[in-house]
Amino acid sequence: MLVKLSAIFAKTFQARDELSFRNIRGALWPALLIFPLSIILGDLRYFDLKIEVTGFQSWELMLYFLGLGWLILAFIPKKFIVPLLRLAAIISAALVPFQILTPDGPVKLALFTAFQFFNGICAASAFYIFCFVLNNVERLFGMALIQLYYGFYYTIWRAVPLVQEVGKIWGGAAIMIIYLIVVFSCRIEQKEINTESDGKGSGVPFVLGLDIIYYMIMCMINYIEWEASSVSSMAFGLGSTISVGLVIVIQFWRGHNAMYIWLLFLTLSLLGLGALLYDAKITLISGSFAYGLGDGLGYIIIYYMCAGAIRWSRSLRMFRYFCLVFFIQYFIISGIFSVAFNYIEAPNKYFAFAVVLVLSSICFMLIPLIQKKLFEADWTDGLYLRDMEQYSKHFAETEARSAKEQLNLTVREEEVLTMLLGGNSPKEIAFILKISFDTVRFHQKNLYRKLEINSIHELFSKYAVIPTEKID
Repeated sequence: MLVKLSAIFAKTFQARDELSFRNIRGALWPALLIFPLSIILGDLRYFDLKIEVTGFQSWELMLYFLGLGWLILAFIPKKFIVPLLRLAAIISAALVPFQILTPDGPVKLALFTAFQFFNGICAASAFYIFCFVLNNVERLFGMALIQLYYGFYYTIWRAVPLVQEVGKIWGGAAIMIIYLIVVFSCRIEQKEINTESDGKGSGVPFVLGLDIIYYMIMCMINYIEWEASSVSSMAFGLGSTISVGLVIVIQFWRGHNAMYIWLLFLTLSLLGLGALLYDAKITLISGSFAYGLGDGLGYIIIYYMCAGAIRWSRSLRMFRYFCLVFFIQYFIISGIFSVAFNYIEAPNKYFAFAVVLVLSSICFMLIPLIQKKLFEADWTDGLYLRDMEQYSKHFAETEARSAKEQLNLTVREEEVLTMLLGGNSPKEIAFILKISFDTVRFHQKNLYRKLEINSIHELFSKYAVIPTEKID
């Protein structure tokens, strides 16, 4: 019985996104850094100003304008996304000196909100590149960079006043210069990015729902974190930093999929908040650490899942839906929580635990649906035939055939079809594409089902054999 349950568990959490550090492409370093730097830059510029306007803190107002920046990308045509990124980056850079030199007051607040609006445009445009240009391991690397920054913020930044003073002025300026270099070093060929699909059946709407749940859980951090002695910043930051290493262990070495990390995020968030309910030093440290570890895992994996699902959908519409959801989170949900937090008099940690418990319970009940919608899809991340000269022509022919006959094949299924017709065995395909044999068999089975055949002989009967030489 235990063996059977273990097998079911292993199958449920088996990764199909074949990750390998060798898949990080050095030539794409600007594309890899744009999104992380967009997030870090926007976060650095939050802490220069503390003004309250009609009951809202300045950092809350900036969130609303950040959301408006993301909303713009929900309506921008594809060909204007990269030019808009560069324009918004120039305007953001021009605003930084005025932010630093202007004294606190309404004018400085206006400068900050304008900066966050254009930073939102930059971040949303960068996320387009993050989705459609990078592969899975590059996305994980990018999210790890962001999380390492947050780990630094909660440990070193908040613990050392001198670092705060230097970082919020000169740190933001230095990152801005690096950001401009990266933005204008990035060369994206829009015609090479396939976004013509309608995205139906991709699971993107479902993962966007998970993103909203994640954001609501994170709002609880804002609710309890700033209360005196509610959370240990150092322990929280340590957990956030360690989450990066834990993701690497789980996905690269253990071979578990993103759902495994998502469930860890929910579990650790609950355990952390549960421990923080007790007023003791040991529970403060352990609860803060668990909560920080869960927060880091959740942050990395939710945007990894969103970007992976959008990339797999090959749909610009799905990307625009994400931008719309981001706007709803930062403009509407943040506003609702801010108003609610001002009126709730009950002990904040109990309220936070109750909200997270409800949201986590919903996710736990939806595990079978999450598995079906997101992790039975093609999330593989090895090499690609279109990048191999000896196969690119034949793959293009298969891709055109798939579109003409409306076969609804994924990229990997089109690659497997091309190579099977070229005389390659599943083991040879696995070796060439640098993915596992089980993954090849998985795609082969789906391919046969879609083509309504049962064997390689039926495949050869239905389609002409491609005259290619095998790769040894």
